[in-house]
Amino acid sequence: MKHTKYLEIDTQIAQQLKFGDEEAFTAIFRQYARLLFALAYRYLKSVEAAEDAVQFVFMRLWEKREVLDLSNGVRSLLYTMLKNYILNELRHQTVTYEKLYAMAQNRSDSTEKTETERMEQREMELLLRKYIGELPLQKKIICRMKLDEGLSNQEIADRMNIEINTVKSHYTQAIKMLREKMKRMRLLLWAFW
Repeated sequence: MKHTKYLEIDTQIAQQLKFGDEEAFTAIFRQYARLLFALAYRYLKSVEAAEDAVQFVFMRLWEKREVLDLSNGVRSLLYTMLKNYILNELRHQTVTYEKLYAMAQNRSDSTEKTETERMEQREMELLLRKYIGELPLQKKIICRMKLDEGLSNQEIADRMNIEINTVKSHYTQAIKMLREKMKRMRLLLWAFW
């Protein structure tokens, strides 16, 4: 009975939102913002990133309120929107650090590169290798196999005799850890300059 009543209130407030009722939007924000933040923080491991995720979800909810399917309730829609945001964010982070790995792997000394560019690239590679060396053992091994040998996830899984999903999980976690270390390093450099 309590669950049915809650769904009726949720459906009613969803209809008010569709018609641009700002009080309905505020009520939804008050009801779900903390829950969404806690969920986002669990996956993104950053207060700022979790706040950005919640802000994005509520911004999209307001902007698209007239066309969103609210038939399953506001809560379900908000969770779906947050899940999609988090997946896109994690995918983006992985791509960014794969590019960093690719840059570190590119050791060609083409004549187009200036001495400064070569030094910066070498320093970036050394810093990356230093941070990889500080990772937990399995994450370190996986990162080194990717960086030094250019192995795919499946090749690493076969060589380490573990599941491919375990490789992917360790790699994603390693990328997050490396990102945090690089972020702290950038902050220190900005404070210095």
